[in-house]
Amino acid sequence: MNAVINIESGRWSFGTEVSGWQGMGFELNGETSGAMKCNVARGNDGSQIMTLTGKAGTQIIRFEPRADDALVITRVLRNTGTEALRVESASDGIVDDFGKIILETIHEYTLRYMHSSNVRTEKYPDSRPEYPLIRPVPYRPKRFNIGEGNHIPAFVICDEDYKALLVEGDLDQTRFERSWELGLDGNGDKKNKLIRTCRGIQTYPLAEAFELAVGEEITLSRVFYQILENTHPQDAYAGYVEELNRLYSFQGQHSPMLHGAVFCTWNYGTLRNIDEQLIVNRARALAERVPECTHFLIDDGYQKNRGTRNGPLDCFYPDLDCDRDRFPRGMKYVADEIRATGLTPCIWLSPAVYLDSQLAQEHPEWLLKDASGNPALLGKSTFLDVSVPEAREFLLKVFDLLFVQWGYKGVKFDFMTHWFTLASACFANGGSGPEWRDFVFGEIRKRIGNDGLFMTCIAMSMGNPFPGLNADCYRCGCDIHDGTWAEQLRACKATLPQILLEGRKTFLLNMDSAGFGDVPENEQLFRLTWIFITQGIIELGGAVENMPDKQIALWCKLLARIDRGHRVQCLDRRAFTGDAFPETLLVEYPLDSLTRRDGVKAHLACFNWDSKPRDVRSEIFNAGFGDTTLTDMWSGEKADLDRPLAGHSALLLEVR
Repeated sequence: MNAVINIESGRWSFGTEVSGWQGMGFELNGETSGAMKCNVARGNDGSQIMTLTGKAGTQIIRFEPRADDALVITRVLRNTGTEALRVESASDGIVDDFGKIILETIHEYTLRYMHSSNVRTEKYPDSRPEYPLIRPVPYRPKRFNIGEGNHIPAFVICDEDYKALLVEGDLDQTRFERSWELGLDGNGDKKNKLIRTCRGIQTYPLAEAFELAVGEEITLSRVFYQILENTHPQDAYAGYVEELNRLYSFQGQHSPMLHGAVFCTWNYGTLRNIDEQLIVNRARALAERVPECTHFLIDDGYQKNRGTRNGPLDCFYPDLDCDRDRFPRGMKYVADEIRATGLTPCIWLSPAVYLDSQLAQEHPEWLLKDASGNPALLGKSTFLDVSVPEAREFLLKVFDLLFVQWGYKGVKFDFMTHWFTLASACFANGGSGPEWRDFVFGEIRKRIGNDGLFMTCIAMSMGNPFPGLNADCYRCGCDIHDGTWAEQLRACKATLPQILLEGRKTFLLNMDSAGFGDVPENEQLFRLTWIFITQGIIELGGAVENMPDKQIALWCKLLARIDRGHRVQCLDRRAFTGDAFPETLLVEYPLDSLTRRDGVKAHLACFNWDSKPRDVRSEIFNAGFGDTTLTDMWSGEKADLDRPLAGHSALLLEVR
């Protein structure tokens, strides 16, 4: 295509004659770039640099072309005034009287867009699935990539046949958070401009305002744009992810879970009912019966003063200890016993603080509050305000206790997402949600080391890659608990958009524990197959010391060749435009992968979400494996493709 960049009069265009962005401008504190003094120069590296001088300081905007019709725009704000600069608003990519977005053959019947918020919305205390992933652009402008869902900060505009696609993604979520407005309502002649509302909005979440000192500068945004042709949207983020990897090093590249597995004590009947004897005996049984498992996670239930609610951070106040009735020799002893089995000890932690706790009562000034000073952000609980030095000091003491004094080399960091995303919250001494998230995550990573295991948990992430600068994996579904069919559906409902991001290039999914529960065998195999093919971490759960040998054998097959984080393809295109339950998933392994070197070219999984049998033979043939000998991975026998797939069942095929 060879898209062209054009910059003039404070506006930019990027595209071809039939696809791209035309006449896009910038806005800062209500002043548009067209009203600012503009100068354009060319850099030695082939970039173009636009300098905008206005009422709110100087903006240096660099336009860097990339291969494959992509462009990166970096926007830096410098305070050239004589007093502190308060940033009230900042936006760009604005469709207005001058700017427009165009696509070849675009009209109101074919225009679509894709964003992960189309599949799931979270706004405390509610969370729900929403379909389809690819849907018509709304008439009333919709603002997306906001809220508590930690969505993929990139979206796609396309036609229904995917002949042309426009990709836009955030490359710099370190201080600001980017959201977008998109819609058909607004000024414009339909014959000339169908998308009449579009803009990217930079916000400074969990803070009332942002100020820039005299002479100080900050990167307001770094945004990726790309024009694609004849590309399915599930492949549209590839260039965006490559650019992310050019800028950052993500934990998915070297996580211990790429070739390891973790056992968790919570699901399949145990929950918080743990003590010293149970933990030590279970770790020994796991090491003996499932030697491929590498990590052992003690979940919630070890804390003192826990009561009947999830054990929050305030359980460690004031004396930094565990429940000595259940763990008389302390948690360091337990970590040492787990390590003696050859397993790496890990532990659960939630940063929540209950308002009726001793900590909250004695130190109300430590609590995160809204702008009016109310700490009841999550009903009966809140979090520490880490912008307060004393609160931050206590948090770091807890980290030192768990990861230094007790010696745990991994953590499941649970119930923490709202800490950095709640629109109603405000850090008293400044700082944004992404800034404090990266600080807290970085302090954990310092203590567990580069080879430690850092798991994030509920509120479940929808694929935001930026926590992966420190964390290995994210929970992408509800708790599996006992693995009933209803719980399986809840755990899988929001996975589709997240498998579009290759785990080794961002960070890994966590579908929660693989176990068995008191459910039919076909539903047990459905669960194991889903965990295997989605390429996230392998987490195990259940009373391993009492499990039948048949179940242990299935676990051992699941772990026989631990090689995670590879690209997953969804061959069921209807999953993108209907209910997001993929019926056919494919993983083709790279030549240098552990699995390929072991003689396996691919794994293909077929799922039956319905209660009635369905034929899968044509799907397998359409995937290109009609003349190949396919083996059922669980049985080790040649697959019988003539037999319909029973209801609530899955078929996992190995291609050698």
